[in-house]
Amino acid sequence: MKFKLGLFLVMFALLLSGCAPTPTTTPEDIIRQEGEYAIVDQFTSSANRVYHGTYLPIHQALEVGTRLVDLSKQHFSVDEYYMQEGEIITLSRLGALVRRESGTNPIGLNPPSGSLFPSGNGVDITDAIVVSDVLEVNFMKRRDNEYVLEGISIALVLNPSQSVDLGRVNITPERLYEYGSDMGRKLESYLRSLAGVGDIPIYITLYSLGSVDAILPGNMIGEGLFLSRSGQFSQLNESWLLIPSNASNELDSITHNLFLQLKGQLQTLLPEAIGVFAKARVINRSIDLMLIEVNTNVKTYTELQAVVQVILNDIQEFETDRMDLKVHIRNLNSTLVLIEKKANDDDFTIIYLN
Repeated sequence: MKFKLGLFLVMFALLLSGCAPTPTTTPEDIIRQEGEYAIVDQFTSSANRVYHGTYLPIHQALEVGTRLVDLSKQHFSVDEYYMQEGEIITLSRLGALVRRESGTNPIGLNPPSGSLFPSGNGVDITDAIVVSDVLEVNFMKRRDNEYVLEGISIALVLNPSQSVDLGRVNITPERLYEYGSDMGRKLESYLRSLAGVGDIPIYITLYSLGSVDAILPGNMIGEGLFLSRSGQFSQLNESWLLIPSNASNELDSITHNLFLQLKGQLQTLLPEAIGVFAKARVINRSIDLMLIEVNTNVKTYTELQAVVQVILNDIQEFETDRMDLKVHIRNLNSTLVLIEKKANDDDFTIIYLN
């Protein structure tokens, strides 16, 4: 009898536990990566994602987003805010913003139809399309049981390469920054008129696209923080370069020569040639991020280990205390190994993907 009663109590407890509500994720449950924003729980993709994916190659889209979020950390603490996207600029609003300014579309950020756009190098461009996209990131705070919008960051994506009768012409960086600053202020005024924005901080960046077929992405050229409807733009000094190149040798001859040493050792390691090149993001004339691509044709695990060992031995000499460093080791079209080290980290992270 005692056994039956005990069994009944156990079954009753199980029934009660089955009826209990499933715990929901709370902000305290969200794991924050060190130095990164936590995404709001129940994240919703922006309705603008298809437009962004159509008009921005993925390497450009990721670079725009990376730099926008990194720069936003100066103004929105990663410990206080949660991140979302597309809260204010709906798809219809984005469509109006990237169209031409006109009597029926006063918020358009591109020059009116039939107008001449001074490129800054003596060529006037007819019907230029300078603003190609507008990306929005939102910074939220938790109030009781909901997230409240407390800040907005915007990337105004500008296209310096324009079509003319004789081919293409590039808008000068100075002229692009000037026009982007004007349109950024216009965009800020428009955003202030929308419900839910009010006087919250709005941070706007200006991003210059790289050419469609370029190996290197584009770069940020300007920024402005607008508080209580006041603020101004300032220029940013960012660029990308290939290593090795004349530009990399002129900028940082030590890193340039260390890379040549690494490349030379790898290219003679295996019977088949190993392709090695790097690209670097430069901020204020200092390398901030270096991406090394190693294309091999390894046949055995031991050969792969030899490649990894040579790389690790040589990149120890790079000034990794001031730059992020990433190495992709590929075999034909497959990535085999990822090596990464953040600036000021003591150790490299090595991930084998086979």
